[in-house]
Amino acid sequence: MSFQLKIFNWFFSFLLLISSSVLAQENVAGTDEDRLKKSEEPIQKGEPKKQKVFFEHDLKFGWDMSNLIIGALSSSRTGIDFSVDYSLKKDLYGIIEVGTNSYNETSDEMDYISEGTYFRLGADFKMNKKDLYPSRDIFYLGLRYAFASFEQRLENYRINSDYWPNTSGDNISFNSQAHWAEAMAGFKVEIIKNIYLGLGLRFKFMIVQTGDKTLKPAPYIPGFGKS
Repeated sequence: MSFQLKIFNWFFSFLLLISSSVLAQENVAGTDEDRLKKSEEPIQKGEPKKQKVFFEHDLKFGWDMSNLIIGALSSSRTGIDFSVDYSLKKDLYGIIEVGTNSYNETSDEMDYISEGTYFRLGADFKMNKKDLYPSRDIFYLGLRYAFASFEQRLENYRINSDYWPNTSGDNISFNSQAHWAEAMAGFKVEIIKNIYLGLGLRFKFMIVQTGDKTLKPAPYIPGFGKS
């Protein structure tokens, strides 16, 4: 197992919030403090009163807009990335991210193409200071485990040698997989009710790349980037 650090890349997300309550289905309104609900459980005479705190579970659907922005600026990379996160506790969110990515690079020796799908699974931890930030906006730290399955192709490749016959070909492909971990920091701001925009950074740590060893490490891994 080898570790490789990719310092960071940024992401810009658009999120739609859908909320449901553990008490009843209702729309989200007000601050987190307003959304807390207390109910008293039935008690026997002579027993102390018990209180239980309920909170509404938020379900957010997200779209990473950085792929769209990068694709508009460069024809070498295209992709799409979606996410779903759900509030497990008041300040803890479980999250799943799924995406697909394609990258191509042309040189005098070959055309390189890498394309495939990836997913990330992890959690975000809300770090808001209640006296500094509106409670509906979120500053968070996060952790992810990520996996990608992708194909690498060399097209129109030409290998020149002073000692061996020159080699050329039209197309050769390799199937590979990669596992890595991510640490994240970012924020999500509610621009209008239940609509959020977010910005953040990902710090990526390659754990292992498996599959065909011809191109290892892979020049580009979907979801991870250039290695």
